[in-house]
Amino acid sequence: MPGMLLALSAAAMSGCTQTGGLKQSSAPTEIAAEKALAFPPPGGPAIVSVIERNFSNAVQQDIILATDARGRGQNYIQVRYFGPTATAFDGASRLPTRIMTTAQAVGEMRSEFPTIRMSISPSFVQNNYGAFAYAYGTNESSGDACLYGWQQIKASDNLVRTFRYLGMIQTRVRICQTGASRDALLSMMYHYTLTGAFDSVAWNPYGNVPPLDPAVGQLGRPIYAAGAGARLLPPSEAPDLSGPAPVRPALRRLERQNTRPAATRVENIRPSVPSVAIPAPNMSANGPAGAPQTPMAPRPVSLPSEDGAARPSTTPGPQAAPVIPSVPCAVSQSSACTRNM
Repeated sequence: MPGMLLALSAAAMSGCTQTGGLKQSSAPTEIAAEKALAFPPPGGPAIVSVIERNFSNAVQQDIILATDARGRGQNYIQVRYFGPTATAFDGASRLPTRIMTTAQAVGEMRSEFPTIRMSISPSFVQNNYGAFAYAYGTNESSGDACLYGWQQIKASDNLVRTFRYLGMIQTRVRICQTGASRDALLSMMYHYTLTGAFDSVAWNPYGNVPPLDPAVGQLGRPIYAAGAGARLLPPSEAPDLSGPAPVRPALRRLERQNTRPAATRVENIRPSVPSVAIPAPNMSANGPAGAPQTPMAPRPVSLPSEDGAARPSTTPGPQAAPVIPSVPCAVSQSSACTRNM
């Protein structure tokens, strides 16, 4: 009997020590959009819903985005925050913490884009959180352009060993849009924003704060306002304006459009006519019989000039003595003409 009483009292005491708290499930749950751990860039696709799942070592969110692609699939930003989670999820499953490799990304893209051939970019690119990788492809039948990007944010091994900067963030972005260019889709990887953090001193996947520019606070190192250009440069570095101001190309184009070419001057050029010597008429009919016939000097001929005005010919002609006809005598018996007759 005394033993039975001791057993009952022990059971009663153990029942009083239980808290009776509600244990949360690690199954996926939908939360409000304002509690998302990552946001698309301003003006980007709108957030449709946020699906969250808790693990014993991480929190994963799938931020579903609006899409206008013709093909099947959903646009999303998936983030995984590795760190000290709440004690309510101690018994939940663990999320693998291995580093994401190219082979793993290829396997994920095969399931995400079964009908699109994705090409991984060989270029080194980085955003505000560090380096990332992406693949791009197009679907000719539907006209969709798709991008799949992934990034891992983790402090360097040196900082982890020295300062115990623990924690890691993994992001994956899937986005498809009809008729979009690669640069338009790539802007998602450059401008998305992470907003979450664990409440722990040791959790710091970003590392140390980068140092300031050495020019900040130094004498003789002015920092000009954005967009000021050459308006705030010192006088020694200002451009030389002593010479004539150059004409802007737009003004030159305007002058060429508004200026008509000068009219071509048409000149009537007459062919030059050579000088022709015209012989003098025969004076035998007017002169006395048997008088020597002396050729007369040719008369000057007027030739047309280039301006249309007549000019005398300068060709010299043969010079001869003028022929003066004799005075006709009256026919009478007493005249000298009769005697000669």
